[in-house]
This record gives sequence, structure tokens and C-alpha cells, in this order.
Amino acid sequence: MIDFLKELTAQFRVVTPESFHEKNRKNTVIYPYLTFDFDRESIERNVDGFYIDVDIFDNNSSYMKVFELEEALTDHFKDNRKLTDDLFIRFNFLRSNKVPTGDDMIKRRNLQFYCKTDWRNK
Repeated sequence: MIDFLKELTAQFRVVTPESFHEKNRKNTVIYPYLTFDFDRESIERNVDGFYIDVDIFDNNSSYMKVFELEEALTDHFKDNRKLTDDLFIRFNFLRSNKVPTGDDMIKRRNLQFYCKTDWRNK
């Protein structure tokens, strides 16, 4: 599982260095940024599926940077396949939606990706 989390973090940081598992713990927040977490399901022997939830945040009156980051993510993960010594991962974009924040300046969107992972050494 640690190898999967490392690879997932690396994939998000290709798109933006401001990518964090679970929450942004920086003392000084740089916008826009994203957080991600995942849920796992067993598909078959040595194969798991992961629902990856991504939240994009920006401190701006416009959604422009949020939409730009969303598009960069969907482009990056479209037909993305990653083969390592331990994993074979296939990514798919599922959906995105606006998340109300109650603040005129904080913008947020939620995206969900699904990936199928073959554990090569189990």
C-alpha cells in the first residue's frame, strides 16, 4: 500500500507540486492546491480498485485557476498507465462537482478518479 501511495503522490505532483495526501499541512498555504485520499476495494486475486477523491482549493473570486487545475488533472490521468517493479496502475476519470464553501473567495471542487492496480509481487 505504501508503494501505491508514493506513486499516487508522485503522479499528482507532476501536475502541481501543491498536492497533499489528506490535508495541506503547510504553515503558508499556496493556492491553488489539492488534497487527495482513497478508498480501496478488492477486485480479484492481486488486483485492487481505488476510488481517489481529490479536492481542489483556491482563494480567488474566480473559478479560473480551479478549472485550469481540474483540466490539467483530467488530461494527465486520461489513459495514464504506470508500471513499476511492484505495481501496474490504470487511471480513469469518473466525475467532478462544485463544493459550496460559504466563503465568496474560497473556491472548491471535488473530483473522483478510479484506478485499477495489479500488485505484481504478491
